[in-house]
Amino acid sequence: MGMKKAGDCETVEEVYVCLKELDEDKRRLRSPEDVEAVELEILSYTNQLAALLLKKISDKSGLF
Repeated sequence: MGMKKAGDCETVEEVYVCLKELDEDKRRLRSPEDVEAVELEILSYTNQLAALLLKKISDKSGLF
């Protein structure tokens, strides 16, 4: 089974696990195109992480 897509991660912890797996998978980096693809994946995970953290904060404060 492969890694979850960023949008499928429902918790901050899931995003961290996926980022750790991505960091540890050195076999994916064979060409400049692979590096660009991994950079885009990292960006999608960090965007999901930010969204989940914002949701968590807004749920606690009741502002949104």
